[in-house]
Amino acid sequence: MSKENLEVITKEDKKSKVVKFDYTQVDNETAKCMKDATEKIDMLREKTQKSLGELFSTVQRKLAGKNKYDGYFGKWYESMGFKKDFVYSCINYYELLVGNPENKKIQELSFSKGCEVAKLKDTPDLQQEVIELAPLKEMKVKLVEKLVNEVKARNEVTEDLINEICQNENTINLDKFITVTNSFIKDLKEQAETLSKENFEEVLKLIEEVKELCVIKE
Repeated sequence: MSKENLEVITKEDKKSKVVKFDYTQVDNETAKCMKDATEKIDMLREKTQKSLGELFSTVQRKLAGKNKYDGYFGKWYESMGFKKDFVYSCINYYELLVGNPENKKIQELSFSKGCEVAKLKDTPDLQQEVIELAPLKEMKVKLVEKLVNEVKARNEVTEDLINEICQNENTINLDKFITVTNSFIKDLKEQAETLSKENFEEVLKLIEEVKELCVIKE
């Protein structure tokens, strides 16, 4: 079912209103391409960002190079309630995946991490180094973002940089663990007299597991 009139919620008045894109402003071939993409995007809105990125990219390429259509791409996706940042994130994510079809590390990346790595598309050599050297799958999104920003600032990728960023995060996590553990011990002291035999055994089990994890590996 085609939807030329799409409802969007505006932040200004929080009311639903129809925003209509005037397809008569473009030629019939381009209008058909845009309407077809609009229909598919409406069906895929809640599905994969890769599919959305492919559709956005198709229309973007169709409009590219035609000065009389300058600005129409933005008007088109805005008529569906999409924001610029999201649209271009989808496009960059899609291009990253199709540009590395045989790279399992890239294909398994989450949308958020893929968008961060895609920010290095203008420096493909650095992007490939990040992909090959960094443990992207294990890293949190904020760490991938930090790594990409550092790589762009330094214009280089090194194992020392990657280790530094990952190590800093591990240190922060360890500090949090110590804080939580101290809080647990404090609560345990206050409630020790009320522990049942079953609770007591569970606590001892947890303590033994923590001790095993904290043994220094030689």
